[in-house]
Parts: sequence; structure tokens; C-alpha cells
Amino acid sequence: MKAANYSTPMLRLRYTSENDTAMPKRDFWMLPVAIGVLLLLVYWVDNYFFLDLYKFGLLPRSWSGLWGILVTPFVHSSVSHLLNNLLPLVLLVLAIRYFYPAVSTRVLISGYLITGVLVWFIARDSYHIGASGQVYAFASFLFFSGIIHGKIHLLAIALLVAFLYGGLIWGIFPFHSHVSWESHLAGGFTGLITALYFRHHEPFYTSPFKDMEANETAYIRHSPRAPVEYETSITDIRYRFITYHIEKKK
Repeated sequence: MKAANYSTPMLRLRYTSENDTAMPKRDFWMLPVAIGVLLLLVYWVDNYFFLDLYKFGLLPRSWSGLWGILVTPFVHSSVSHLLNNLLPLVLLVLAIRYFYPAVSTRVLISGYLITGVLVWFIARDSYHIGASGQVYAFASFLFFSGIIHGKIHLLAIALLVAFLYGGLIWGIFPFHSHVSWESHLAGGFTGLITALYFRHHEPFYTSPFKDMEANETAYIRHSPRAPVEYETSITDIRYRFITYHIEKKK
């Protein structure tokens, strides 16, 4: 009698919901890299040709400033301003693309557009530029999503970004007049509501010890139910072993 096959799909350590069963695509890294390259390219073109692209930034409660909702994340005032946003943004987009393959596009678009719309309504009458609002939106999404689903790795990524970004929490308060704290506040709020909206989509996760844990789970789950099958398998092996040696001696 053949030993029972216990390598059932339900033993795989992959946490998903019924609405989110996709695995990360192999090219999940391409979008964040493309965004990073685009930010660098826009900054270089702006400074090399003296375009003053800040004029296309987000100007609150102005019809002409509506274009800024789309343009603002790609325009930066200095190299330090650009670099402060570049690494956290690429890291966060990379994490969202990997852990939320089924809804990553909707999450990223929500953080991109809703943040800008909120800034257009609530911010001061000044040009607001930079991708810091989106950084706050995506970091907030990962943080609150990690709390909702109890996933430590998502919280760790958000905290890592907070460490790299420096003063992530304090950025939502109006301590500095030259800092668009409204963008940070809008981004943080956007990330929260986005995490709540997509709360039924659990993040993709594969345990680094999945093979060992799967075998342990299989034994614990099936051995009490099918002791006869295990004993039959062992008896069969003993029988074959004894028969082999008897025939060999002949």
C-alpha cells in the first residue's frame, strides 16, 4: 500500500485572501526603478534647460494648479530635496508591488491622486512640489496595513522608511514654513484610508522556513487521522527488507 501523499496546497505558508491570490510578478521591480529614473531625468532636464518646472506645481484652490496634482511628485527644488524623496519612494513602491501584487496598481494610483487632491483643498496658497506626500501615503499604507493584518514585516518596512526619511512623524506638523506639512498630512491620511479600503486583501508572504514548517504541519495534522496508513507503510517496508535478505541468502 502506498504511503499517503500529504503535500496538499493548503499546507503552503502563503497568506492570502480569496480576493488576492496573485503572486508577485518577476518584473515587480521595474516600476519602482522606472519611477526613480524618471525623477532623476525630470530634475536634470529642469536644471539643465532652466525650465523652472515649479511653476507647474500644485497651487491650492486654483484651476491652473490642478495640473500640479499630476506633476508635483516629479518636481524637486534641489538635489537634497530629490534624494530625500527618491530612496524612500522607490523602496515603498517596491514593497507595495511585491506584497500586494493584486491591488498594487490601485494602491499606488490612490496614493498618487488622492494625496494631491487633498493638498489642493487644504494647503496654503503656495506652490507645493516634491514626492514627499506620496512617500507618506505609501509608508502609512504599509504601516496601517501591517497593523490590520498583524504582519511584522510590513511594519518593519514602514519603520525602516521612517528611519531613512528622518522625522517622518514630525513632518505632519507645521514646524517649518518652507516645508509642505500639508502634503505630509494628506499623504498619511490617504495611506490610512487606503489600508482600510483594501483591508480584505492580505499581503503575499512566504515563510523562509516553509518546507520545514510544512512537513511538521503535515505530520501533526495527518498522523492522528491515519495511523494505519503509516503502520501499513512501515510494515510493508519491513516485509520487503526481510524478503530481500532471505532471497539473497538462497
